[in-house]
Amino acid sequence: MGEHLKNTREWIQHSVKSDGNDPVQTENRFLFGSQEEDEVQEYLTKEELANPIQAFKAVKTRLPMYVPIINWIKSYSKQDLIGDLASSITVAIMLVPQGLAYALLAGLPPVYGLYSGWLPLVIYSFMGSCKQLAVGPEALLSVLLGSILAGMGGEETPLLGEELAAISHSLAFLVGIISFLFGVFQFGFLGSILSRWVLAGFINAVAFIIAISQLDALLGVNLGHMGPYEKFYEALKNIHHAQTSTIILSVGCIVFLFAMKFIKQALVKKLGWKNAKYIPDIMIIVVVCIVITSIWDLDQHGIKTLGKVDGGFPIPKFPTLKYAQLQELLPQAFLMVIVGFVEATAVSKSLATKHNYSISSNRELVAFGTANIFGSMFRSYPVFSSIPRTAIQDQAGSRTCLSGFLTSCLLLITCLFLTGLFKNLPNATMASIIFVAAFGLLELHEVLFLWKTRSWGDLAQFMIAFLATFILEVELGILISVGMCIFLVLKHSSSPHVYSVLGRVPGTNRFKDVAKFPEAEPIEGILLIRIDEVLYFANISQFKQLLAEIERMMDKSINVTGSGSTPLQSIIINVVNIPVMDASALLTIEEMVEAYHSRNIKIAFVQMSEKIKESFKKSGLYDIITPQYIFDSNYEAVTFLENNAHHPDVHISMPTNSAFEENEDDDHMSNNSNSLKQNQNQYQQHHHNSMHSEEGSPSNGAILADGLKFDDYSDPDSDEFITKK
Repeated sequence: MGEHLKNTREWIQHSVKSDGNDPVQTENRFLFGSQEEDEVQEYLTKEELANPIQAFKAVKTRLPMYVPIINWIKSYSKQDLIGDLASSITVAIMLVPQGLAYALLAGLPPVYGLYSGWLPLVIYSFMGSCKQLAVGPEALLSVLLGSILAGMGGEETPLLGEELAAISHSLAFLVGIISFLFGVFQFGFLGSILSRWVLAGFINAVAFIIAISQLDALLGVNLGHMGPYEKFYEALKNIHHAQTSTIILSVGCIVFLFAMKFIKQALVKKLGWKNAKYIPDIMIIVVVCIVITSIWDLDQHGIKTLGKVDGGFPIPKFPTLKYAQLQELLPQAFLMVIVGFVEATAVSKSLATKHNYSISSNRELVAFGTANIFGSMFRSYPVFSSIPRTAIQDQAGSRTCLSGFLTSCLLLITCLFLTGLFKNLPNATMASIIFVAAFGLLELHEVLFLWKTRSWGDLAQFMIAFLATFILEVELGILISVGMCIFLVLKHSSSPHVYSVLGRVPGTNRFKDVAKFPEAEPIEGILLIRIDEVLYFANISQFKQLLAEIERMMDKSINVTGSGSTPLQSIIINVVNIPVMDASALLTIEEMVEAYHSRNIKIAFVQMSEKIKESFKKSGLYDIITPQYIFDSNYEAVTFLENNAHHPDVHISMPTNSAFEENEDDDHMSNNSNSLKQNQNQYQQHHHNSMHSEEGSPSNGAILADGLKFDDYSDPDSDEFITKK
């Protein structure tokens, strides 16, 4: 994509000519925000390294790319502080009990959950680029870590809590090193390796594993470490040994947490109380359970409590890495980086699109790597992002990454002075919090979408990932999921040429690939792009990114040259070369179309096959686009959008000629469908009829539009096929 994008940039820069006017100031309308440093290389060149002065200047220029706070802190406002402070308090109230619970889920002393949410948050607030991302312990990586630690040691000599903690710190250090190197060596494409549906199957399986793993704490029985289906069976078999008081407490906590979700939704929707979503239901149940346990001494009646939590400041210590341990942990670290980064990328890109700013996957890897490296020295286990807390942080009004820093300050205060308050917190309460959070990971709407669109191949991917993860170990589930995705990428990827930007050949109504025909002119206010490869889960994000990049280059050229050209108003996507689209591509295109519509940019599709049209109808995308913006040819689409540039509600009849319009880009004819070959035959028949009727015709050609005519004697393979009248 890089070389073709470079050709597109050069074409835009040479096509937009200055008319002597002042540069046009266009607003920041890009799908992913502006990115002023696009022309700046990320790494030092040999010439810069050889000259200390140039090296210093280069470092000064590139440093803000990896430490974004240097730029945005200069424009930090009072409104930003209010939003960040409100969101940090809300997230901290949620993070404290979750951190304690997730540490137990990982098989570690509870205080390590708090430590893991402190320094990594500080590092990310300085180096991260996603303003609403909540970094820290979360359920998915915690259960994965717990599965890894459970395999350490042996049955005769089980490892103690502090020994397991030391291993988790070493693992966090390895995760940080791998993530940092992945970012430095541009491995950000890892975010596109896992299919959306494979990841959904894996996460849904982990959700069930997490829920089942809490059954012993919810029932008050000791079931030991075993597979999820085995534990579920043992829990049913030993239900008569369960403690009644523990079950009552667990059911009460679970019912309260689920009920609060519905109550908050009802308060927001029916009563219009928007602040209801900030009610700290988790903190409420924690406080209530601590008070009840303390007053009635429930710990004396068989209910197990958290006990003494050793807080204090985490004394820094470099993780110990032995060679044998390194060999054992390195594969696990790779798996954790892939899973954590894919999950973080999905949510961060969604937030970047929502709030109209840009993020770099490679720089995010560097930020996560640095956070885990330094975090491991301060008793943190591997962390990435938490989807539920990220949603809360966004809803609570987070404006910048400083909200994460403020959250970390509140967390540190808790570690230093408030850990003693959690002594009487029942284990059943924390298990209930994890149990309810596990159901929040379920993505049943994804399965319904696959069923609605009849995407059986994607549904098979979902089920394979789900069953492999649930029945086998979590690590094997990840290996099978990643291996399946790599196989699909290798199977589907044939050509690196994903798209072609088309321009109008002067004096004609034909459209050529600007990379091959630089004489082709841009269309005022319209981007015409043809997809030259099947769109599926591995390249749909690439297509989404390149659309935003082309738009950014077009607007930047307008600013630089001062041409007074019209900003982008419409995008035409020619899908003649796409036989099918998978569910990931359909859903992503739907999100793109809605995002562009929200910015008053029209989206049209050209030469859509019946199979693609049927998929659009099943997914609901056809109704979002509307039939008005689905055309049979590039010429028809361009003419319609040009005539309706300032009258979006006007419907007009388009002059069409299927004899040539279906074959507008003849330089790419080898990739066209059979329907285009049929249209070419129609053209030849049309040409033959015109030759026989020439004597009775007032002119040598059929008039197609103002200033254009169909020349009877032109070569259909020539650029002069359509000429000026």
